[in-house]
Amino acid sequence: MLAPTPEYCDEKKPSLRLISGDGRCNFVVMVKSIPEIKRNERLVELYLNAINKVASGLARIGVGPMALTVTGLVLAVVAGVFLWRGHLVIGGILLFIGGFADSLDGAVARFSGSATRWGAIIDSTFDRYAEFAVFLGFYGYLGLSRARFVGIFQVVAIVALIGSVMVSYVRARSEGLGLKCSVGFWQRPERVIALGTASILTGILNPIFITMSYNYLHDFILKIALAILAVGTNLTVIKRLNHAKKLLKERGLS
Repeated sequence: MLAPTPEYCDEKKPSLRLISGDGRCNFVVMVKSIPEIKRNERLVELYLNAINKVASGLARIGVGPMALTVTGLVLAVVAGVFLWRGHLVIGGILLFIGGFADSLDGAVARFSGSATRWGAIIDSTFDRYAEFAVFLGFYGYLGLSRARFVGIFQVVAIVALIGSVMVSYVRARSEGLGLKCSVGFWQRPERVIALGTASILTGILNPIFITMSYNYLHDFILKIALAILAVGTNLTVIKRLNHAKKLLKERGLS
């Protein structure tokens, strides 16, 4: 929930200052360049503008970032319960709402001037709990299926969970060493969108497939999404490790 603000402490040394709520620069992380995310910049810009507009409004009416952080976790846990019980559409919708609430907390902290290091730690911790809850929901749902190869797809869900957690861990560990490491596609917003969309579509299409006797397509979209995440997240981990190693070599610290 810290508010990152690109500034320059020295004209010859580009840096990233993290500004606390009282406007003081608490610490400085030295990096070679600020912009590193290579995702669809236009889409990201539109999303961030929407987040900022909503966050500024919430900050004005007194909604605190911690309330949004807790709300995001609660919604993720409830989504996991619905997913486990086979209510994929409801679970997917709750997953989207929880993910949006989680995206707002940092922006609200910035607009309200209440960004703290402790808030950032709580936010990251609750995010991991939320991911465990959601993937546990998918794991339990798949376990209730009578289709073949259920065990294999449960393992796929576990691998996707491990990859998702490790994507965040590598970034946090790298930034703890002063390295900017947000490269790679499968960050938390992309994971929420992929899982939420797959869950809703699967919940809508499953009854249709059964009616048409296309039973082999049951849960097809969800299984594909989990498989893509299982591979994609772990490839993102590898990419971040290589990126961190490159930065360390450039600074002579490897």
